[in-house]
Amino acid sequence: MNLAEALNAALPEMPVRRVRTGFPKMDPAAVVKANVEDGEPVMVVLNRSTDKMFRFNPTQWRIIELFDGVRNYEEIAALHAERYGVAYGTDDLREFAAGLDDAELWYRTPLERSVALRQKLESGRHQHTHRKSKWGDIAHMQFSAWDPDQYFNRIYPYTKWVYSGWFTALTVTLFACMLLLSLANWQQIRLDTVQFYTFTEKSASDLAQFWLIFLFLGFFHESAHGLTCKHYGAEVHGMGFHLVYLTPAFFVDVSEAWVYASRWQRLVTIIAGVWVEMIFCSIATIVWWGTPPGSGAHDFAYKIMLLTGAAVVVVNMNPLIKLDGYYAFSEIIGFSDIKEKSTAYLSGLVRGRIFRLPVEMEYVTRRRRPGYVAYALLSGIYSYGLLFTVVRFSYNVCSRYSPQWGFVPAAIIALVMFRGRLRTLTQFAQTVYLDKKDRVRAWWTATRVAIAALATLVILFAPVLHETVTARFVLEPGERAVVRTTIPGRVVSVIAREGETVTAGSPLIEMENREVRSMRAGAGSEFALTGMKRVEAQLDHSDQGQVIAEHARAGVERTIAEEESERLSPRAPISGVVMNAGLKDLAGSYLDAGTIVAEIGAIGQMRARIFVLEYALPRVREGEPVHLLADGRFGVLRSRVMSVERTPEPLDAALDTNEKIRGVGTLTYFAADAMIANDGTLRDGMTGTAKIVVRRQSLAEALVREVREFVQRKLW
Repeated sequence: MNLAEALNAALPEMPVRRVRTGFPKMDPAAVVKANVEDGEPVMVVLNRSTDKMFRFNPTQWRIIELFDGVRNYEEIAALHAERYGVAYGTDDLREFAAGLDDAELWYRTPLERSVALRQKLESGRHQHTHRKSKWGDIAHMQFSAWDPDQYFNRIYPYTKWVYSGWFTALTVTLFACMLLLSLANWQQIRLDTVQFYTFTEKSASDLAQFWLIFLFLGFFHESAHGLTCKHYGAEVHGMGFHLVYLTPAFFVDVSEAWVYASRWQRLVTIIAGVWVEMIFCSIATIVWWGTPPGSGAHDFAYKIMLLTGAAVVVVNMNPLIKLDGYYAFSEIIGFSDIKEKSTAYLSGLVRGRIFRLPVEMEYVTRRRRPGYVAYALLSGIYSYGLLFTVVRFSYNVCSRYSPQWGFVPAAIIALVMFRGRLRTLTQFAQTVYLDKKDRVRAWWTATRVAIAALATLVILFAPVLHETVTARFVLEPGERAVVRTTIPGRVVSVIAREGETVTAGSPLIEMENREVRSMRAGAGSEFALTGMKRVEAQLDHSDQGQVIAEHARAGVERTIAEEESERLSPRAPISGVVMNAGLKDLAGSYLDAGTIVAEIGAIGQMRARIFVLEYALPRVREGEPVHLLADGRFGVLRSRVMSVERTPEPLDAALDTNEKIRGVGTLTYFAADAMIANDGTLRDGMTGTAKIVVRRQSLAEALVREVREFVQRKLW
């Protein structure tokens, strides 16, 4: 910190010097129009120089329109009394004009704007603790903006036909076709929409393609808002690119629609963006329906459908967040700022009624109070749910590349997103403490003994301890099948290999048996010979009974010979992985009937055999949740206990960690089984530690149980 900064921080606040050199007047860039809101006439003023909008009642506007930059306050007071019969003092008019000057309604020369900006920066030098991060606000980061009014002026003459009646009828027809096709394929579209927005299986090119299409559609969405605003006579002086919670999007400023357009026209301006997206969706749906699956046009049209379909309409037209649906809802109910007003009203209720804090609340009519509370609650729940969705989305993308560490960037994004809300919560807690500290101290002095006794009871009897049974486990295939030979033979070829995935019914080895081969050849010849005799008997019209019987017997013998020949190729009874080693060494060897050929393990689901000591067995029940952590892994696997049985053999050294330590002889184990879906990383023989969640219990209950079991084991 240099000397100037130190002096600047130490200097006291000086009164702000007014920079206005003349009398107030309206900014020439301001646009004004009479309107009706909530059944009352208002004058709507948009100051283009500051992008601020004002609403004045008729009484206020009668005073404002008298300020022309030439009349002084005495002349304005006299003129108002002459025109309207109401006299105001000059001090009242000065205070009224000063308030509008602070609100930046009056016109300011370039010099006045420069001085006002410097004073604004100087007045905030002691508020450095509340400055935004140098990285900006993650909720809304604006990068560039340009004045698109000339752009819309050029394209409007060529596009105004989209506001004709015949085009509206055509789009409604397209929407009906889209709805019918979507309903006919709703199950597929619904599942694909969920998968499309989870981002768990997308590559970097898929993500890039998603954002490019998203931005392409976003440009047309915002252009539709601006073009409709231009259609109703307003001007559009702002359009650009920004990030909303790291989501790229375009924006357009159609504030003048609230000055020039009627309520119905403003509503059309609001829904124009979604209307254009639905046109894209309708055309894409028809293309998707009419093109062959797998073609480029079919796949691209389907992506357009998913990006502009039901999910986007539900999010964009939802009145609980300040998007198109919110502004449309405000126009329908007839008043604006419902989110701010309802949130402020609910916050005031909580502060005043629950925490008994001094609070000033804007008056709300009795009829609107239930609606304010309901909207504030629903909007808050939806907004925080949307923030959670953003965090979840980032986690899905990051975990695609690093499943173990994908939570780290997601946690950072969550912290950045919620830091403002956490700061507000901290400040509110400090306010509550400062307001209640004397009362809390007096109450604590009077009741601390009772509180200590109550805390002791809670510690002893509250079911806060999570009782678990810790044990070692080993992973096995969820299903095993042993393949044996049923007839003897010599192995001529080995088809499967160790670790290879085989499907049910696929052959594992090929064997040769001369007797079986000879029997099959003889049975085939006999079947062919009796068939010829049957034909000759039919031609000679001789007795066919004996010939038919011989042919049927030959057919049975041929079937038996073929079945015996099939047994020379043992097949996998289930789909899975070949588990045993040395299968390739069987080539050329002679195998007797009943010899084990291979062991097949189905590893789509793995079975965790959890080895529980006998003393803990009464606590383990079927259906209890279990958490498993494999050795060398970070992710915890979750399942439930399926069955419990006695282990017939002693444990392997990697599992039995108790016998060498305790030195009390052989321990008795029982095996609890749990099934786990294999994500492709689990292998047969992997070991780890399992925690079976038994129940919640209190400290007193745990002590009583330990004493009871000690008495039962040692003294009873």
